[in-house]
Amino acid sequence: MKKVKAIVSGGKDLYGVWIEGAPIYSAGETLQKLKSNLQESIDLYEEAVGELPENMRGGYEIEYTFDITGALRYYSQFITYPALGKLSGINPKQLWNYANGYRRASSKTSEKIISSLHKFGNDLAQVRISL
Repeated sequence: MKKVKAIVSGGKDLYGVWIEGAPIYSAGETLQKLKSNLQESIDLYEEAVGELPENMRGGYEIEYTFDITGALRYYSQFITYPALGKLSGINPKQLWNYANGYRRASSKTSEKIISSLHKFGNDLAQVRISL
């Protein structure tokens, strides 16, 4: 089965998503709603055109990935921008602007943010509690 990449992007009020290599787009207030809406968009595309795009024909599995705006928007429900700012060294207001689509993070800044999240996750995975 083919894997097709669906890229999730953040914004002020909604998440957006598009399928790489196909003219199929959707949006939703939550990731769950976004996934449901994307499937509806795929179905509508197939109904209107009569077939799926080439990269989706013959069976496919959707692989959801975040761009930096989507990752920041999603993970901000678990880690605040000031906390991520301490981890990454990036101003919390800048992080908020990136998450809400008001500014675009450079590739270098995006890598710095993701590396900070990965380091934090690895640090958390090593925590042990003595009972």
